[in-house]
Amino acid sequence: MSEPKPIGQGSTRFPIQSRRMKFPQSIRVAIILLALPLLLAAEPVSQLRPADYVNDFAHVLDQTTIAQLDNICQQLDQKAHAQIAVVTVNSLDGSDIESYAVALYKQWGIGSKATDHGVLILLAVQDHKYRIEVGYGLEPILTDGKVGGFGREAVPLLRQNDYNGAVSLMTSRVADVIAQDAGIQLTGDRPQFTSQPEGGPERSLSGKQLLILGI
Repeated sequence: MSEPKPIGQGSTRFPIQSRRMKFPQSIRVAIILLALPLLLAAEPVSQLRPADYVNDFAHVLDQTTIAQLDNICQQLDQKAHAQIAVVTVNSLDGSDIESYAVALYKQWGIGSKATDHGVLILLAVQDHKYRIEVGYGLEPILTDGKVGGFGREAVPLLRQNDYNGAVSLMTSRVADVIAQDAGIQLTGDRPQFTSQPEGGPERSLSGKQLLILGI
């Protein structure tokens, strides 16, 4: 073990101030108040604990939506032995959405270790990002292209801040694929949502326009 180097030989330190700066009480209170929202918005993966299938840490989902999605996820867990975890957060704590989703998926152990039949549907509200993380056991039926299509279908709802509709759409689409593959029927109230292509509503041709095209 080498001896510590004295200052000036390969190390750099900030100069030590002989007197500490003192701020008035009002300024210190203002700094704390400004920093508090940032601290509260940060949600490191290590601090998140699951309470149910749906974990609305961002508080953007209503109770009806949460109850309906919980029911869907519970049925899939019991009948198809596949787990869906729905999570909303305010901020990704400076991380990219992919790394955050993978870390959360592993920490919570979504899906059994034997089958890895798990799906994480993650929405970061302030970062305007979403992610559908699929376990290896479900990748054959929930391909990247398929879940990517579910996300793009939800984008118009996200742009309207309709988080209930967007999360319900992605969860329902994933659940229906799993249920169909497992040969089970999902019962109970289903979430209601309206989805439109990202380019806007399709316009149908009138009879006159169809006649012109025919000619």
